[in-house]
Amino acid sequence: MHSLSPYLIRCFNPQLSGKNEDKYSVLDKVGQYDTFSLLKNYIESKSEDFSIVEETKQVFRFHQMLIDSDKRIVCGWFQTGHYGIKTDIINISTGKVDFEKAQNNAEIINHFIYFFLPQSFNEGIALLHGLRGNKIKTLFHRLFKEYFKDITKLNFQMNPLSYDKAFKEWQDSNAKEIRLIRFEGFSDIADQIKMLGHEEVEVKLKPPKKSTLGKLKDYFDKDSDQAKAIEVLSPICAQIKTVVELNGKKRTFIVGHSATNSICEIEAPEDLELSHGNPEYNAIKKWCEEISEEFSETMYPGLKVS
Repeated sequence: MHSLSPYLIRCFNPQLSGKNEDKYSVLDKVGQYDTFSLLKNYIESKSEDFSIVEETKQVFRFHQMLIDSDKRIVCGWFQTGHYGIKTDIINISTGKVDFEKAQNNAEIINHFIYFFLPQSFNEGIALLHGLRGNKIKTLFHRLFKEYFKDITKLNFQMNPLSYDKAFKEWQDSNAKEIRLIRFEGFSDIADQIKMLGHEEVEVKLKPPKKSTLGKLKDYFDKDSDQAKAIEVLSPICAQIKTVVELNGKKRTFIVGHSATNSICEIEAPEDLELSHGNPEYNAIKKWCEEISEEFSETMYPGLKVS
C-alpha cells in the first residue's frame, strides 16, 4: 500500500563544455545559487496556507518539514488533494453516506518526501512516498521546476533512479517470494475469496525448499525466465511484488507493468508503524534514511556521504 519511488536530482546546463552527459551543474554551484537553498526557500514559502493549482484542480502545502542545512537533507509531508468533483463519502461499516464532499472540497493526503543534496556533487537523491498508486512526482516536479527556472534560467530534472545506478547489493539478493496482487487468473476462486470480505486477492508463489526464485536483477533482464514469467502474469494482476533477502534482511520491490525496468519502486516494510492508515512521521523518516544511505553507498563510493 505504501511505497517509495527514488529519483535522481540534476540540473542540466547547456553552457558547460563537453558531451551532454557532462553538462550537469554541481548542485550547490548552479551559477550563484545553491539548489539546497532554493529548495529550502520554496518549501518554506509554501508551508502555511494551501496553494491552488487551477489547471489540475489540486491543492498543496508542505507540513512538518525538517531542514538540516549541515547534512543537506530536507524531509516532511507534502500534503496534496484534488477538488472539482462532488462525491459521497460512505461509511464502509454501514454502507451509508456519512457526508457529501462538495465540488470545492479537497481530500488531503499526506505524502512523505525526502531530499538529500550532498555538497560538491552534480546529482542528489529524492525519495517520494506513494499510497495505493497515488504519486506526487508530477505535481512536485512541475511546481519546483518552474520556480527553479525562474531564478536560475536552467532546467531542474528528476529522473527515476534505475537499478544499475544504485542498490547493487540488492541486485544479487535472492528472491524468496512472489506476490500477485488482485490475481485474476482463477476468477471463480477469486470471486469466492472476495465474498469473505478481503479487500484484495493476493497469491504468493514460493520456491521449493532450500531454493530461490532467482535473483532480483533477473526480474529486470528481459531475456531471463523470471522477466518472461512476470510479463505473462502482469496483465492478470494489479501489481506484482518480489520479496528478496540478503544477509538476513528482507525488502519488497514492485516489478511488472506497474514498475518499468528503469524504475526502482520499494514497498514499505511490513513493520512500518502506521497511525489510522498513515505512516508515523518518525517511522517513515527512519525508513527513508535507511534507503538514502544505501543509495549513497553506491552513488558516492568511499566518500562516506550520508
